[in-house]
Amino acid sequence: MAVLGKRVRKKMTITKMIMVDNQINDGGKEPFGEPDFNPSPQPFPGLPLPTLSTVAWLDLSDPERLQQNFGAFSNLPEYLAAVKRQQTDLNPEASELHRLLDTSSVQCLGLTNNLKAVMASLGILPGPVIPAEPPGMEDAFIMKFTGYLICHLYRDWVKRCQKDMALLAAKYPA
Repeated sequence: MAVLGKRVRKKMTITKMIMVDNQINDGGKEPFGEPDFNPSPQPFPGLPLPTLSTVAWLDLSDPERLQQNFGAFSNLPEYLAAVKRQQTDLNPEASELHRLLDTSSVQCLGLTNNLKAVMASLGILPGPVIPAEPPGMEDAFIMKFTGYLICHLYRDWVKRCQKDMALLAAKYPA
């Protein structure tokens, strides 16, 4: 359990920060780079919002938290792939961002498999996941805004999963 938590932190923390910064920079400065720009998270089908307060999240059982993480990371690769398609159209020269989006998608797949293994070791069967419905190609601003929101959801889910893995590692030491 502790090894999984370390891997999650090590592999995803740097990627998510660089990816979000690149998404903002490649997406254009206004309004994304403005200090007071802080839109509310928007729901996407199959991608739950990590907006529960810390207290409410901790009130969930281990299986409930693991299922939420499993659902998010099962669908994030499709959403990140949609952002990459949009960014390839909007910013064809942003090869570093495209690479980071690909890397993040692969890391989500690996984390999904690791979450399945953790759930199995605790005797938890993964429940059904609501299918993802990633966005298509729209006007430039909508694609930039959607990419911004998806990257922030990715960042927020990584943070939430890191905390969950730390809780589980403390609760079920190896």
